[in-house]
Amino acid sequence: MHLHDFCAHLETYFADLHFDDCSNNGLQVEASTEVTKVAFAVDACLATFQQAAAVGAELLVVHHGLSWGSGVRRFKGCIGWRLAELFRNGVSLYACHLPFDAHPTLGNNAGLAAMLGLQDPQPFFQYGGGSIGLHGGLAAPTSLEALADILNRELPTTCRLFPIEKQGLVSRVGVVSGGGADAIPECQELGLDCLVTGEMEHKFYHEARESGIAVIGGGHYATETVGVKLVMQRIQADLGLECVFLDAPTGM
Repeated sequence: MHLHDFCAHLETYFADLHFDDCSNNGLQVEASTEVTKVAFAVDACLATFQQAAAVGAELLVVHHGLSWGSGVRRFKGCIGWRLAELFRNGVSLYACHLPFDAHPTLGNNAGLAAMLGLQDPQPFFQYGGGSIGLHGGLAAPTSLEALADILNRELPTTCRLFPIEKQGLVSRVGVVSGGGADAIPECQELGLDCLVTGEMEHKFYHEARESGIAVIGGGHYATETVGVKLVMQRIQADLGLECVFLDAPTGM
């Protein structure tokens, strides 16, 4: 399959999602023309570039790309080494940031909401000009530990729990993958009692406790593997291409 045809097909999944994204989404590095095998990963880094080359992929699709805003000005150091690895091995790079978070069925948050069993999930948390998170009710009030156990098993990960002072069961949950602690004020406005995100930020710790919102940190990396894998599965089903997920965890 021609590289440009693949990219055009992938972009049909996200045609209805429009964000003011800090990522320059789309084909970021063109190092090949034909695609027979596609690798998927969370991060564009030397480790995933080397893995993609090792498995014989001509294209790597990632959530966090190389090109952000106007940030890449000189092709030296890490940027130079990474680009050299891609061109040396004929591996092109495609990045998709906020749409991978926000897609209603293929996104990180849609996958996490389904994993946790949220009932009738609704969009929330405005970021980049659109809603990227989901919130919903649980079928029955549940402990933080029970929710964390689901994530620990399914992602897999090791969750960090940030309970409120007199923690009880939770029933209304918001989900924002990655660095979503700044959704806490909106959680309070909606009357949620729990936020599931990737990582908790220090500046929101007291605000969460004072607002009665318990937080589960499932790991920035782990919570953002979900959408990447869902998109990969959709590509396999639609195009019949050989696909592989490249795991390069950061522990964060």
